[in-house]
Amino acid sequence: MKTQEVKSTFTLPNEIVIVKYIHRNKGMAANVAKDHVIAGGMLSGAVRKFYAPLQRNGSIKNVLNDEEKEYLEQVTGLNLSVYGDFWTKYNVALYKEEGANRFDLSDPMSYISIKILESLDKYEIAPSWADRNKNLTYQFVITRENEEMLETKGKYDSKKEAFKLYGKIEDDKDKLLGILKLLTNKPLSPDSKLDWLQHKVEEFIDTNPLAFVNVVSDKAFYTKLLINVGVEKGIIIKKSNRYSTSDGLDLAESGQISTFENAVLYLDNPKNQEVRMLLEAKINK
Repeated sequence: MKTQEVKSTFTLPNEIVIVKYIHRNKGMAANVAKDHVIAGGMLSGAVRKFYAPLQRNGSIKNVLNDEEKEYLEQVTGLNLSVYGDFWTKYNVALYKEEGANRFDLSDPMSYISIKILESLDKYEIAPSWADRNKNLTYQFVITRENEEMLETKGKYDSKKEAFKLYGKIEDDKDKLLGILKLLTNKPLSPDSKLDWLQHKVEEFIDTNPLAFVNVVSDKAFYTKLLINVGVEKGIIIKKSNRYSTSDGLDLAESGQISTFENAVLYLDNPKNQEVRMLLEAKINK
């Protein structure tokens, strides 16, 4: 097919996009083996076909901007108007099998296919690898170069940073106890043994290192520990998720409710350092 001279400044990207099937072990596939024909919730060899979405008024949504449309019409010879027949017939077929859904965006039809998938309501197609678990209705995910690798590296970097921070406090029973309380938001016995606390914190670092790093690196970390220890020793009273000193002073600025967050802000406020120092003195007594 002879193409016309392309006047548009738009060019197709030199990029490979892989659309992967997201395995969900639920429903009929809840308890089947990984190699089962319906493993992950979709039959092997089955196909899902996706069309350009419809708008509320029933018309086809324009998945291309004007520049993309002009370029693609010139290089393909197709009529890509939403009022033409192309969009009612053209569909994107997606398969369960690994590597089956490969799109070279330098190819006009592959580019159009990805634009269709990206334009769909966010119920079946996750827009990126990082978003794949944000909605359990996602059945496929659009992945670009290095997305999975970068996520894995990010997790490794977080774990490395977590163990670096942990190494500075791993023998400090009080800090480990306080950290676990902040991570789990559950009461823990002050009589918990050091090796048990170390094991639980290490488990947390292994499964959710970023949460550990965020807790320990929080600029209000020591204030949060102070409040938890104060509650444990009866120096601070927690009642209905409100915090006050044992002599009745609400740990919040005037007009605010003394929630945990407001208690932290109150004790971090320079003008309230006398209250903080008094609490610290009672706790350390």
